[in-house]
Amino acid sequence: MGNHASKASEALFHEIFSQFSKEEQAVLLQKFGEFASDNIDLRDQKFGKARDAGVTALSIKKHLPSVLGEHLKDGFVQYFQIQSASIGKQLSSEKLEKLLQPSPSLHITQLGFISSIHNLAKTTPSDQSQAAFIVGHLYQGSLKTFIQEVIRTSLVYWFEGAYISQTGQVRESKNKGKKNSFLDLDGTNLIDYLILFPKLKHGEPEEDSLFNLIKEAEIEGYFNRGSFMDWYIKNTPFQHLFNILLSYVFLPKNLPQDSIKMLRFANSISPEIYSPYKALPNFSQLLTPSDYYVLNSHLPPDCRVTTHTLLFSSVRDGDSWSTFINSILYQGSTYIIIKDKDGYIFGGFTYEDWELKPKWYGNGKNFLFSIKPKLRLYPSTGYNDHYQYLNYGTKTLPNGLGMGGQFDFCGLWINSDIINGHSKATPLSSTYSSAQLSKKQEFKVDEIEVWLVKPTEKDPDEIPKGPKGSALDKNPAELELLQMSTNRKMYSKDVRDPSLFINEDE
Repeated sequence: MGNHASKASEALFHEIFSQFSKEEQAVLLQKFGEFASDNIDLRDQKFGKARDAGVTALSIKKHLPSVLGEHLKDGFVQYFQIQSASIGKQLSSEKLEKLLQPSPSLHITQLGFISSIHNLAKTTPSDQSQAAFIVGHLYQGSLKTFIQEVIRTSLVYWFEGAYISQTGQVRESKNKGKKNSFLDLDGTNLIDYLILFPKLKHGEPEEDSLFNLIKEAEIEGYFNRGSFMDWYIKNTPFQHLFNILLSYVFLPKNLPQDSIKMLRFANSISPEIYSPYKALPNFSQLLTPSDYYVLNSHLPPDCRVTTHTLLFSSVRDGDSWSTFINSILYQGSTYIIIKDKDGYIFGGFTYEDWELKPKWYGNGKNFLFSIKPKLRLYPSTGYNDHYQYLNYGTKTLPNGLGMGGQFDFCGLWINSDIINGHSKATPLSSTYSSAQLSKKQEFKVDEIEVWLVKPTEKDPDEIPKGPKGSALDKNPAELELLQMSTNRKMYSKDVRDPSLFINEDE
């Protein structure tokens, strides 16, 4: 009888194991060998004792990377235990319920471990959701904790290797596989975005039954398995983050450059990031890594495989309109990120170059977004073609930068003084179906950043010149002091004739 069970176990192992690639098989055996190294002769790991003997939960937790955190470590170990005890058996609901209670005495077999990784990484979202339910301790009602831990861990791996120095060399992380204080954020905005994503995707109200159910689960101390499965199956962003975590922790690969490019294309690795401003911390004054991840997931794939470069920062470059315009004209695909005086952060992505022309242009790849107080994305609706607008130096049409809506009622507008702007949406802006982005319709700009995410494909010789800068633009504080000391206004600054590219249609 025992021999028959052993042969059945061996056959099941090979059936599951064969669904991994040769490289993945080697990694899984190596991983389990590390777990078993405390109590099993590694020479026997492939076909011998490791299959049946089992590994303690303590041994596995010891070898899991610290970036996982205790909540996730316990969740994975418990799922490995359940699979080891139940695989190939018909267990009653009572016994399965008992297995949900942590037990140090339950050892984890090689078959149980391989089967667990298969269910987590190689099955349908429906099957994966059942495994994730146990890993996240969701029978105890801790959905927010689970999401928070997945975000923190997966973004550490997603963001590694993103920075490149001025020499063009990738800067290696000194904390590989460990918690990074830069990423050790609560991620509240992203948690709320992920919780509500299945409803947001279909334009349903945010304050609905799903959100109430989650709040009730936190209070009641349990979470319904069926509700979680339905949420998980419809939640592709969370699936993506969870799979990033699984890949790096349990199925890591040594990737050639071509494979890295494909992973960037799929948003499984961050684009390279380059900031020439040493005075600015990290990579952005206005975005957190979780904000950047979500924005990046909505970029056209060809914008994820390029180096993302900081073109303009008002913290570094001041608030000169001509400096701002010269920084963004004919550069390529860009993010413009704004913080208003009320602390709201928002902006827009444009796929086509910014050009000076007195008419709307652009395409449907553009989108608007809100970062604070809520993380929300607003893709184009196709209702009209008012995707982007940039004009300066004309008397008959507005001068400034806009995205969506109509003149004087834009989804996002910055005046040509780079100080004032508006976001008007009653109830939504037509071009992007966006809500009001700023706290007040008419807002004051506090900070602006512009990121180049894909360089222009235009021939440099065919690119017109933008407005010329001036010492008056670059040193506004000195200009004010000069006016005060001489008791004279510098009228010349208002009548200078900038060199502009004027569209022939004007």
